[in-house]
Amino acid sequence: MEAVCLDMHPQLLLAEDDLELRELLVLVLSRAGYQVTSCNNGRQLLEQLEHADQYDLVVSDVRMPVLTGLEVLESQIDNPCCPPFIFMTAFGDEVTHAAARRLGASATIDKPFDLDEMIELVHSTYLRTKA
Repeated sequence: MEAVCLDMHPQLLLAEDDLELRELLVLVLSRAGYQVTSCNNGRQLLEQLEHADQYDLVVSDVRMPVLTGLEVLESQIDNPCCPPFIFMTAFGDEVTHAAARRLGASATIDKPFDLDEMIELVHSTYLRTKA
């Protein structure tokens, strides 16, 4: 796992209901140069997105308690400040991937995933949005 050289510390919002995975992702993404704010369900994600302009990127589980990641993204369709979304899912069927694309997600990655692959996906998505 390699740290990414970034000129600044991009703000990343992470939503994952599994405590161990959430803590691991906070650790590796922080080490990769991102400032990570985390939440454990869709309601918390939605509340954090009230300050969407302070985040450069969202990494969210698809299936979470209260609201799904897809429901949260759908609620942000008319929000011009909504940052790009990367979804993670353990249920990576084509219907889920298609729904994420239709709602405007930048990418969807299936669990389990390689941590280096996640870091690269986050980094490339961040750089695309800043180009």
